[in-house]
Amino acid sequence: MPLRLLAPLVLLIASCATPTVLASPPPASPSPIASTAAPPSTPRPTPAARPGLITRNGEQPIVVRTETDPSALRTVPAFGFASDGSRLTYWTESGGAAEIHVLEVAGNDRIIATFPNRLAGNAAWSTDGTGLLVSLAEPGDPRFRIARILMAVDVASGASREVYRGIGPSGASVVPLVWRRDPEIFAAYETGPGGFSFGYTVIRPGQPPVRTEPDGRVTGMAASSDGAFVSGLWLDEGLGVLKVWPVDDFSKKTGLKLAADERMAQHFWWPGGREIAFAVGRLVDGSWRDGRIERWDPATGVRTAIKRLGDGVLQLGAFLIRADGTGVLVQGQAPTFAWEVTDLRTGTTTTIPQARGENILRTVLVR
Repeated sequence: MPLRLLAPLVLLIASCATPTVLASPPPASPSPIASTAAPPSTPRPTPAARPGLITRNGEQPIVVRTETDPSALRTVPAFGFASDGSRLTYWTESGGAAEIHVLEVAGNDRIIATFPNRLAGNAAWSTDGTGLLVSLAEPGDPRFRIARILMAVDVASGASREVYRGIGPSGASVVPLVWRRDPEIFAAYETGPGGFSFGYTVIRPGQPPVRTEPDGRVTGMAASSDGAFVSGLWLDEGLGVLKVWPVDDFSKKTGLKLAADERMAQHFWWPGGREIAFAVGRLVDGSWRDGRIERWDPATGVRTAIKRLGDGVLQLGAFLIRADGTGVLVQGQAPTFAWEVTDLRTGTTTTIPQARGENILRTVLVR
């Protein structure tokens, strides 16, 4: 998403996301998350890997670069990509067929599967990195792409199989979330006009799909990298509550409860872990106070501030987490909207060099 649109979106989310009062310490949750959670996540060092970025400048090609140098290492031909840190996927279309690519940030770019008479949808990596869960649309009205077909694709062989077809209302598209191999389980949700998430569905091969409708308006469903848990933002509880549930049981949810005067902006699953990073602050007389980036462990309710933001700003701004979890990137304020990165191992904060008009979209690892 271009930078000029990202900051307003963050503010919009923040304006509708004031969760309820938090007792201190947070109350224990009946959810099985506490009994199944892994130890606190730690950064995932990758030998010879460096923090990298995916950026775009206007209508120019999408660029892969290092964190310290705006020079392009390579370009990405299409936008709708998913990343597992060192690889990207993206779609192309040729002769009426959708083609799914895997691009190694420091290596090859190849088409791993072609789907004749289909239109491209979304994609998510399997938790072991050996497959892709993709959604596809059948040709219809060229103005719309209603991706209702869910396919599992093996990266090495290119073999694919259909695992589910959406059954939601007209115009609803299926969005892939989770593919765990052993025991095999898939998860997806549907979305339509308005951008809300509904129809959360768990698929086990050989069993009927289990579909659950959320109790209210939900947005931003996302899965932890190990596929164990899924999160979503409930917009109708107070002014928004972030909830987490086991991938196979939508009924067992635990919520992130903020103070009554706190508001949340962006949130992300921590790379390689079961914690969530989120931006939070207090909106006082039109400006933000006590802004910070926090890290929340749903298993224990523990919250840790990892980055303090300035007081008196008009927007909390965007933030990203390094793909290996070793740093947090924060966007500055107008007029420059410049980014800086804080290394969580050393506490050092440095400005990220950017070309004029360059928009930072995502983090990756480069070699």
